[in-house]
Amino acid sequence: MQADRDDRFNNDDERGRHSTQTLVTAVAVLILAGGVYLLMPRDKDSNDESPLPEQKTSAETPETMRLAPRPSPDDAILAAPDIPVVIASAPDVIETPVDEVVVQEIVVSPPTPEEIDQQLRSAVIEAGLSPGDSLGSAYNAAYLLDRGVSSIDQLARGLVPTRTSNLARPAGSFKTTQEGADYWVSRDSYRRYDKLVSTITALPVDTLATLFHQQRALLQGAYAALGYPSDALDNALIAALENVLSAPTREQPPALVSKGAMWAYADSELESSSDLHKQLLRTGPENTEALQQWAQKVRNALLNP
Repeated sequence: MQADRDDRFNNDDERGRHSTQTLVTAVAVLILAGGVYLLMPRDKDSNDESPLPEQKTSAETPETMRLAPRPSPDDAILAAPDIPVVIASAPDVIETPVDEVVVQEIVVSPPTPEEIDQQLRSAVIEAGLSPGDSLGSAYNAAYLLDRGVSSIDQLARGLVPTRTSNLARPAGSFKTTQEGADYWVSRDSYRRYDKLVSTITALPVDTLATLFHQQRALLQGAYAALGYPSDALDNALIAALENVLSAPTREQPPALVSKGAMWAYADSELESSSDLHKQLLRTGPENTEALQQWAQKVRNALLNP
């Protein structure tokens, strides 16, 4: 988090200045728009009432824990289970004999991004779903398909999409609590995510899984446009959900230390975790656990059609 009262936790440049998302909106909006799209918005600059302590010396800052080498993101994604292909039965066709068949060449132009967006939104409406106020800004933004598959890819790699979403940032500002020279995340900050999490977890998983299968070919084509094998989309989607399921939770708010102009977690294991896991920590244990329970249901619905 920045010394000017921003609440970023990592050392990346301008990520905290963008309204972004973290789960299951590649699960909430993309599956909501024909796939799986869960993202949590990160906070933009705000007037934080919590003062930032003076920078501590390196001796007071915990050393980063050395962890065993992790598999590359590609390996981790490809190791995720395949989602079975669901083929809808074709209706019976009654053939009518004709005396003469006229073959006419028809040139079909590829759909425009606007037409694709409309196709996805129409599928959502036909399924009886509504994006709700918390997801409406992302759902109504242009290039929904491209943003969705890009967000899934980033979430599968443990990243927080910063430029592929249009979700509104949480209301209010990030706050800390202080006791002596020690600082913690304030529980009040968790409540800013309640509405978004409740909107996401209220989405019916069976309907979302059906939408994914209906729009699977379209989603795979967009995923292939990113330079990946089209049939690896389902692995990326499951890997994104599993990243949410493996996120750590802490009943007690995590302790913080200052690192120059940034806040960092005092627990070196938390500080060395992925961007996605850090973001989920900021939603609080109740919201994270609610998202994890919902993500598990989505995973089961996709893998067991």
